[in-house]
Amino acid sequence: MSKQDNKKTTKAGKIKKRFSEKPLWYKIFIISAVIIIVILLGLVGYAYHLMTLVNYDDTSDDTISPTDYIETVENPEDYTHLPTATLEEIESNGEEGRSIKGIYNLLLLGLDKDSGNLSDAIIVVTIDTKNKSLKLTSFMRDMLVQIPGYSNNKLNTAYGKGGAKLIYDVFATNFDLKLDGYVAVNFSSLAKVIDTLGGVSVYMTEKEAHYLNTTNYIADEASRNLEEFTGTHWLNGSQAVGYARVRHVEKGSEADDFARTTRQRQILNSIYEQFRNQSLPDLLNTMETVLPLVTTDLTLMEMTKIATDAVGAGILSADIEQFRIPIANSYTDSWYNKMLVIDVDFKLNNRELHEFIFGSVPDEFKDEEEIEKSSIEEEEERKENDSTTSTKKK
Repeated sequence: MSKQDNKKTTKAGKIKKRFSEKPLWYKIFIISAVIIIVILLGLVGYAYHLMTLVNYDDTSDDTISPTDYIETVENPEDYTHLPTATLEEIESNGEEGRSIKGIYNLLLLGLDKDSGNLSDAIIVVTIDTKNKSLKLTSFMRDMLVQIPGYSNNKLNTAYGKGGAKLIYDVFATNFDLKLDGYVAVNFSSLAKVIDTLGGVSVYMTEKEAHYLNTTNYIADEASRNLEEFTGTHWLNGSQAVGYARVRHVEKGSEADDFARTTRQRQILNSIYEQFRNQSLPDLLNTMETVLPLVTTDLTLMEMTKIATDAVGAGILSADIEQFRIPIANSYTDSWYNKMLVIDVDFKLNNRELHEFIFGSVPDEFKDEEEIEKSSIEEEEERKENDSTTSTKKK
C-alpha cells in the first residue's frame, strides 16, 4: 500500500471513530438528514422527469407587435358595447388583466384538431389559496369578442389565430382577467386521460343516453352501448368525451351550447374526483401517461409553486364551485358577418365574473350609485378606525 493510500485509510478511520464516539441522538439526526436529502433529490429528479413529458409551449412569452396580426380591426356601429381597447393599450400576455396574489387563474382549452384548433371547451380554473376554494368558469365559445389586431370574432377562434399570447390578450381586453398559464388537450387525448383513470362517473338522463347511442358523438362505435336509464353511469374515455360534446339535448333547463358547457364541467369534476382519490403510486403512474397528452406554457417552477400553494391551503379537500359566462338574461343571439354569435353585455357579465373569482367588483363594472355608496362606506369605515385608534391612545 502506498503512503497516499495509507493516509486516506487513516483519515477515514479517524472520521469513523469520531462519528462512533458521538451520542445516539446525533447519529440518528445525521442519518435522518442524509436520508431526507436523498429522498428530496429523488423527488426533484422525478418531478423534472415528469415535466420533460409535457409538450411545453414557450411562445406565450413572445412580444406582441402589430405585424403578428394579418387582419384589420373592425368595430361595426351595431356592436358599440364591445370592449374598445386598442392593441397599443394592451401589454403582451394579459399583463393589463386583473389579478390578486394567492388567486391563480389557469385556462383549460379543449381543442378540436379537425377544426383548425378551434377551442370547443374554454374553462378558467381558479385556485384560490386565500379562501381555500377551487372554481370552474365556462366561457361560451360563440361569444362575440374583440380580438386585438383581428376582426371581432367568436371566442373559440382566438387560440387558433395566435396561440396563448393572443388568447391572453383577449381575456385581458374583454374580461379584465389576467391568466397565469394555460393547459390544452385535444379531445382524442382527453379520452385517453379518462381511460387511464379507469373511467368517470356521470349522472345523465335516459334521453341523453339514448342520444349518445344513436349518434356519432361517441367516436368508438363499440362504446355506443350505454344502458338507457336516468341515473349515474360509468363512462369510458370515448363515452365521456362524446357526452361532453352533446349540444342538441337539454340539460335541465339549459339547451344547446349552454347545456354542453354544463356537461363539460361535469366531466372535469368527475376527472378531479378520480385524481383526488388515487393513491400516490397510482397517481404517479397516471401522470406518466397523462402529461405527454397535454400542452402548457407553465414551467416546472410555476407548476411546483401553484401545486405547493394549493396543497398547503388544503384545496384538494374542497368541492368545486361552478359558474358560466354569459350569465342568464345578459345576452342575445345575433348575426354578425354571416355568423350566429352570442352578443354579450360585458359590463354586467364582468361584474358577476369578478365577484365569483375574486369576491369583489372593480369600479369599472359598477354603476355610479354603487361607486358612490362604496366611497361613503369606505369613508365611514375610515372614520370608525380613526376613532378606535384615538380612543386606544387615550
